[in-house]
Amino acid sequence: MKMDAPRQKKALSGYYAAVSFMDAQVGKVLDALRKIRSCQQHHHHLHQLPRLPPRRARLLGQSQPVRRIRPRAADRQRPGKKPGVSDSLVELLDLYPTTARLCGLEVPARLQGQDISPILDDPKAKVYDTVFSVAGTSKGLMLRDDRWVFIQYGEDAKGGIELFNMQNDPRQFNNLVKSLDHISRVEEWKTKITEKLAAVRTHDLGK
Repeated sequence: MKMDAPRQKKALSGYYAAVSFMDAQVGKVLDALRKIRSCQQHHHHLHQLPRLPPRRARLLGQSQPVRRIRPRAADRQRPGKKPGVSDSLVELLDLYPTTARLCGLEVPARLQGQDISPILDDPKAKVYDTVFSVAGTSKGLMLRDDRWVFIQYGEDAKGGIELFNMQNDPRQFNNLVKSLDHISRVEEWKTKITEKLAAVRTHDLGK
């Protein structure tokens, strides 16, 4: 569905509101950890700027990759820790294993999320080659790496597919799926997302 300008603004405002609310809740958790001195002052603020048009905003609302990591002001004055910005791809699933590791807790290997604390020490560190996102309402599936974003609507792709070059088209206005130059790349990403779906079905719930 193509959105007019008022609907685009409404969709973006809803997205920003959701991000602000989530950030506030994470802040409460970090403040509580600081009070009980169990986190050793490892406080970090996760922030993402929207990379998709409003039509695909629903994909960002689920387990989206978080593109930027900025140390909070309290960390910038801590000896040995330089402020920085990382463009490494991460997922919201990484919040628990990362927080647990920083607090000195055991991180079960069965969890889908990854410990991204190495990025906090080295902004150029890389945890993922690709990250995955799901939007339940639109049945949208997104898989991306540093350059390419592949979106498939429905496991059978009956709702359509999209391919974007994030280096040349960061706002994702030019769908390359029908481009003759990208036929093999589209098939490659179809295979990747099928393999990813098979992998995530082996999750940690009930174990």
